[in-house]
Amino acid sequence: MILKNTHNEVKHPVESWARLNTNASMYRDIALQEAAQGIEYRHKKKVSHDQFEIGEYSTLAYQHAIKAIVFASMCVESGINDYAGIQLGDKYCEKHIYSMDVVSKWVLVPKLVCGNEIDKSGAAYKALKQLVQSRNRLVHNKSKNIGALSLELVAKLEKAEQDFESDFQNSFKALFLLSMEMDYVVGQRFNPIGTFDRKVALFRTIPEILSAELSECKRMMRNRKQ
Repeated sequence: MILKNTHNEVKHPVESWARLNTNASMYRDIALQEAAQGIEYRHKKKVSHDQFEIGEYSTLAYQHAIKAIVFASMCVESGINDYAGIQLGDKYCEKHIYSMDVVSKWVLVPKLVCGNEIDKSGAAYKALKQLVQSRNRLVHNKSKNIGALSLELVAKLEKAEQDFESDFQNSFKALFLLSMEMDYVVGQRFNPIGTFDRKVALFRTIPEILSAELSECKRMMRNRKQ
């Protein structure tokens, strides 16, 4: 349930619509659920002293992290495609918009629709770019020969693990930050992936384990340029 005129209203050419195959909110919810499970298994891994359990928890945490990244990227692409199709029309988008890369859509489409643009120096834009890059690495995965065991190899493996952890943490933060950015840019009512403002979306919930991260993202966005 989204209430009108409660926080930030931005004028749009199309005020109401009905469409088929709108999956952005479903992808968002799946991504957040997977992220929550990934975090839970990371916590279980840290406190366990059983090597078999640690191995199992590590595998499950990795699986949920992959799904969180992929579904978060599906959400941001589906959301901006829906927003573009609604406001600019399907024929126009088929010809000019849908073939663009995802990041460019998030920059260009809101500007075409309502004259406002994502802050390209801000946290949301940075998180969006990292999300798309991490998704591409997973979807277009290529294995590599690692050679003989060495200190250099160990360092590379540790960095790869750290990079993946960063991508996982970024996956759900990207959804939070991008949603908050769009609250400013297009307004909560037209937010392509839905607002997390509980004063507006009364019944929208997130997994409790992500609440602290949502609060941190809100703090990050308080200094956003108006």
